[in-house]
This record gives sequence, C-alpha cells and structure tokens, in this order.
Amino acid sequence: MRLLLAAAALALPMFPATAAAQEWIRVGGNDQLSAYVDATSIFPSNGKTVATTFSGYAKALGDTPIWFTAVKIEYNCKANQFRTLEYTYYDKAGNSLGTEASFTINETRTVTPGSIDETFFKYACTKQGGVPVQNPFTDSRTRLSN
Repeated sequence: MRLLLAAAALALPMFPATAAAQEWIRVGGNDQLSAYVDATSIFPSNGKTVATTFSGYAKALGDTPIWFTAVKIEYNCKANQFRTLEYTYYDKAGNSLGTEASFTINETRTVTPGSIDETFFKYACTKQGGVPVQNPFTDSRTRLSN
C-alpha cells in the first residue's frame, strides 16, 4: 500500500480528534472485520452520495502497521455503483498513518451482493439499519479481541 508521507503530514485526517461531530453506525462485520459508516458524513454530490466508511481489522493488513482504515466513497445509489475517493490509514493504537487519494479513483465498480461494499452502500444510500457506537476504534477492538 502506498503511503504518501509528505502529503500525509499536511493532509487533514478524515477522522477528527473529536468524535462529537460524527455519528458512527456499525453496519456489519465478522470475526475479522468490523464495518462502520459516519452518518454525519453522508451528503449529496452531483446526483450521487458521498460517505465516509471505517473498518477495523482483527489483525494488521498484510505486512503493514495498518489496523484501521477510513475510506471516503462516492455512491451512485440509482445505478448500484461506487468509487473510492480517499483512504486514511491508522495503526493499532489509532494513530493516523496518512491520507491519500485512491489509486482507483477513476474506476466505477458495481456493488457485489453479500459483500461488505454492499453493507456500506445500503447504509449510505438509505440510512437504514446498523447500530450506533460511540467510537469505532474502541468498538472494533472490543468486537475483534481474541
């Protein structure tokens, strides 16, 4: 995974220090992943919907220090499609490792039924379902601890 270190130092993180401005909803997961959407981040944009999702993992991703990711995604709710706009990576302690534009920003993908992408899509497009949580870092750690 690419981390743009110079840009990351200047980038504003998608997960502000104060969670008061956010309303995290756990929308799914399993024993390896907890999935969330920030309900306050959902907004219309040029006939589409933009939202910030968040994932916590049971272990680091590959050979990286990444335990959590926040992803800004643009959804085409009518066409059942999405594209990723931006990633922010976090270490096990929840410290930001940087933010970067998605390398697939120009790719539009169709939502796969039964996938975690479908879970995010459904909440972003309908704002239905899910369980409110105070903090997705803490909730992920609790749900995924061995």
